[in-house]
Amino acid sequence: MEWKRLREKIIEGTYPREQELEELRQKYREISDFIEREFGMSTHFAGSASRGTCMKNDGDLDIFILFQEETDDLELENRGLEIGKETFQQFGGDFEVDYAEHPYTKGEIDGYEVEIVPCYGTNPENIKSSVDRTPHHSKWVKENLTEEERKDTVILKNFLDSMDLYGSSLKTQGFSGYLCEILVNHYGGFHELVKSVADWEDEKLIDPENQHNGELSERLEKKFSDEPLKVIDPVDEERNVASVLSLENYSRFIYLCWRFRQNPGMGFFKDEERNYSEFRIKQELKRRSDFLLLEFGSIEEVDDIIYPQMRKTMRRLNNELEKKEFRIYESGFYVDQKTKIFFELDRELPEMREMKGPKVFHSEEHLSEFTSKYENVFIKKDRMFAKTERKFTDAKRFLEAFLSDDLEGKGIPGNVAEKLENYSFKDPLESDSEWLNYLGEKLHLQYEGENE
Repeated sequence: MEWKRLREKIIEGTYPREQELEELRQKYREISDFIEREFGMSTHFAGSASRGTCMKNDGDLDIFILFQEETDDLELENRGLEIGKETFQQFGGDFEVDYAEHPYTKGEIDGYEVEIVPCYGTNPENIKSSVDRTPHHSKWVKENLTEEERKDTVILKNFLDSMDLYGSSLKTQGFSGYLCEILVNHYGGFHELVKSVADWEDEKLIDPENQHNGELSERLEKKFSDEPLKVIDPVDEERNVASVLSLENYSRFIYLCWRFRQNPGMGFFKDEERNYSEFRIKQELKRRSDFLLLEFGSIEEVDDIIYPQMRKTMRRLNNELEKKEFRIYESGFYVDQKTKIFFELDRELPEMREMKGPKVFHSEEHLSEFTSKYENVFIKKDRMFAKTERKFTDAKRFLEAFLSDDLEGKGIPGNVAEKLENYSFKDPLESDSEWLNYLGEKLHLQYEGENE
């Protein structure tokens, strides 16, 4: 397929409309105005939604509270948590405290995933932790990416996501959103990037701001020696943005770009118009034993209402399963004459769980709170942990308990909650071809006519 026509088709299916981006910006302004009015603190809107590089229906609100550089670490932690908690309460959102380099709050407000993170509003050369660097990343992207490059960034994310290469977690060992933005900007677009990547060798150095004049120092060569792709952070010359990328995924990326350069097609992207072999899908489902499918009645509403509500339902169920530490590999929903929700996950868990607590260097308040909540506290490296017995060790049993009553009170939208009360678990193999075709996409199978 000719690239121009293919690009237009991908953008139509994956790039958010201006209305979606404006709704995200408006929700940020509401939250930011509250924080500034009530606490006198400035905030920064970070993440791909703020930069116009998020995929359709996938925009989150990453809100950074900017503290003065002279603020004490403990004051930043305590004040940051206080602001986060009161903000979620003000907007009626569910939240929890998570621990990174600083404790922070994360949860959901009006259907949006929200993180409220305290950081130091400092110059790039004076950053104290990785979170302090994030606002500078946003600033660089906004100043350097053109509108077309923002769209091409979303195309690259789609390309990587279809091949399980998108994401910078240790599990994925792939490409972060910021890395995608840098690569597209450096090469001037997705198509130009792919054509160049196909010729990459076993190591590649990219220095967008030419901070090292084309050659790393001996010290940095040693520091980055196990990292095949070296992309120097435009705001931190000592950092490799691609440090988490594994050699295998680096190699897969080169191979996929070579294949795409040879014969571009929709098969390299997530797309609605795919036809999969039913036999292959059924064989794949038989191979994947930990697969749960819930089915319930159709929701009599227009798509503009059904799909946002189903997305919120999926976020809620995924969050609840993950809170109980069930690892989810794939999940999704399918709306037709019957509504379906599915999960591919590790269904069984050990009876005991390990609870992660604060670092021992955190304030006495955090240490006391953790030790009063859990017995048998122990230390791993510099952090507190405790072991406690799980209430649920089977994902199916947990879902049965969670869905047994008061679904609206648990954050499930009313239209969905009404139908979901009468759900049943089904065999995913016993369904129609359209459902199986949908699964083919979710299971990342090669579809018929990939290179058309």
